Amino acid sequence: MKSEYLGFLLTLRFTLTLGAGDHPYEWGGIFETPESNYMWTAQKVNQNYADPSLTMVAWPVTTFTKEALHALEEQAEDAMNMTCTDVQAGGTIVPASNTCFRLVFQQIAWQSLYNIDASSAAGIAFFTNHVPTEFEATAHYLKDDHGDDIEPKATIPEAAAKATEETTDWGPPMLGALTVNLATFIGVFLLFPPVKKMSARPLFGAMLFAFAAGALLACAFFLLLFEATHLVAVGWSAEVDVVWRWGTMILAGLVLPPVVETICSIIMLAVKGGSAASPSGEESSVEAGKAETEDPVAKFRATARLVGAVVIGDFFHNLCDGFFIGAAFKGCGNSFGWSVIVGTILHELPQEVADFVILTGPDVALGIAKALAANFISGTSVLIGTAIVLSAQVDDATIGLILAFGGGVYLHLGATDCLPKLYDPKLGFGQRLAAFAAFVLGAIVIGLILIGHEHCVPEGGEGHGGHGGGHGDAHGGGH
Repeated sequence: MKSEYLGFLLTLRFTLTLGAGDHPYEWGGIFETPESNYMWTAQKVNQNYADPSLTMVAWPVTTFTKEALHALEEQAEDAMNMTCTDVQAGGTIVPASNTCFRLVFQQIAWQSLYNIDASSAAGIAFFTNHVPTEFEATAHYLKDDHGDDIEPKATIPEAAAKATEETTDWGPPMLGALTVNLATFIGVFLLFPPVKKMSARPLFGAMLFAFAAGALLACAFFLLLFEATHLVAVGWSAEVDVVWRWGTMILAGLVLPPVVETICSIIMLAVKGGSAASPSGEESSVEAGKAETEDPVAKFRATARLVGAVVIGDFFHNLCDGFFIGAAFKGCGNSFGWSVIVGTILHELPQEVADFVILTGPDVALGIAKALAANFISGTSVLIGTAIVLSAQVDDATIGLILAFGGGVYLHLGATDCLPKLYDPKLGFGQRLAAFAAFVLGAIVIGLILIGHEHCVPEGGEGHGGHGGGHGDAHGGGH
């Protein structure tokens, strides 16, 4: 109560001060700008901009002190009382003396970006009719070409800062992650009996994994990769900086599954104790198989290796899913987050069923209760991954990189783990058509999510919320 009362008094005092001096500006800040290009960001808070526009004076300076900022107050007031030049989202602001700009925000976009051309200014004194932090949701209002936050050397008033710290709503993303875990667990429990009976039929396995491939690839292309381009573009104004980071994260995601599989294999070999003294070739494999069948200890070790490979691999797979879910909710909102949840469940369920068949099959022969427990425990990593992203201080660009990485992982899983099932030589022509139909169905299910969907950063205005305009213009201004 005391803090609220104090905040009210400070606000009242500042308001009265503005009234007494009749200042047309509410905030001033002076910045050192050694680089050529910067990006000014205004975002919606609680689904709305604090004001449809922002009046700004951007005055080039050579000294960056509080005294220099105060010395420009009267001139800035005169400039703000002049006719201001409208700058649309994606436009460029060139600092100049006695010049006023009116930043017009794009109402259909959740944020508006403006390029600041500082090539002729050692520093800039900004004066605005709103405190810039009123337009901050997930990103700082001023960033350099590398995506780093730029803070003022001095401000008017000196205590201008966010009234409240940004908080993250953990409820929906954690509920979504729990939904993934429970849905796959219950799905495995319910589907296992019919799946076990039909697992010997090539068509059934082909259709199951073809459906998962369609869902995975559609989720990658329709949701993760495209949204990632929007979010990554927030952090860097130069197009080359956006493209190489986005592409690198996709490639990293593509190679992650085989890297994890290799690490798991190395761990399992270490548990086994190596095979340096063992015979080589097919004979050694046959003899090892016989030895493991005859020796209970060897059989236990073989079972442990297979269980470990399945459970550890599944743990890291679900952990990555948690990263993507947390990033989707945190960077793009609940609607997009639940879309990713649906895609995650649709591709996780066939994979978890396949793992369960392995764990309860003759090579491992775990009981149903133990296999379900192993499945559930490895699945809890989706909650861990989601919590890690939610608790970390990450900006939009970082979330975009995580989504690009997730898109790469989904591309690998869909294209190499699931899609090849369509080419099983045991399948006839009609069976392959049926499997292909299952693939199309999986893609359509994800595609239906796009109905009424708005992208994370619809900047500019070309069909998808205007990324084309804002993104292109902002980059164009930086070259």
